[in-house]
Amino acid sequence: MVDSSIKELFPPLKGPFEILEETELAVRLQQARATGIRRLWVALLGPESFRERLRARLRMIQEPEIILAEDQPGLFTQEALGILAYAPSPEEIEPRSFEIIKALVDLSSFPEEVHPLVLRLIHTSGDPDFLRTLVIHPEAVRTGLALLKEGCEVVVDVEMVAAGVNRNRLSALGGRLLCAVTQGRNPPPGQTRTAYGLEKILAENPGVGVVAVGNAPTALLAAIRWLRENPRPVLVIGFPVGFVRAAEAKLLLIRQPYPYITNYGPRGGSALAAAALNALIRMAHGQT
Repeated sequence: MVDSSIKELFPPLKGPFEILEETELAVRLQQARATGIRRLWVALLGPESFRERLRARLRMIQEPEIILAEDQPGLFTQEALGILAYAPSPEEIEPRSFEIIKALVDLSSFPEEVHPLVLRLIHTSGDPDFLRTLVIHPEAVRTGLALLKEGCEVVVDVEMVAAGVNRNRLSALGGRLLCAVTQGRNPPPGQTRTAYGLEKILAENPGVGVVAVGNAPTALLAAIRWLRENPRPVLVIGFPVGFVRAAEAKLLLIRQPYPYITNYGPRGGSALAAAALNALIRMAHGQT
């Protein structure tokens, strides 16, 4: 059971575990009695005042039997692990995740062709509310797929993004992955390795068609600067993370004339950039 102030942080759970707030307790107890449930484990999450009030209330309940996790933490962990041991097979986990996401979010504001990409990003972020921050150019998916199918080169800002990309699938399309930070050694004073390396790669590799930034705002700004002076067919995936220039760089990205995939605010990260790339690579192979 959780305090109402944090209830929205928990998406609905499937199976024997539930997230309830205090106002839902009476109905849940009635359901338990009606279905013959004889015992409920209860863990309390929230401020001490909330937990103290609920402890007193729960200990007065006679049926079903209520066992507080904090009273028997070892046994609670043992029971919970026993239940969670009956997990779906590895092949079932991802499809089940997407079924849950589809039940939690409304994708109607996005064209159907974009849905596989959006679902993959929500799956990677683990947060259905991430949908509200997404900004996807109308031509982003079509442009990205066309460039990938032509075997374009892909540049990412850092090795963490590169590590998450399925290189075998990219290679099967004829593409190659390049990493800015590894090419940006010995940058000039005042410039980061990622920014210097990204500009260097764009200048030396006319075959780069997709730019993916998952860490460094300076790399995204460098891409915007270079592409402004040297236009080319391109898709820019911009998910830099942080509180210094990340949000500003994304706002600048959505003012550019070429297709982009990004989000509002400081949230982002390498996993999101890699997820967007992998989603497009899968789609280029005809997989959704």
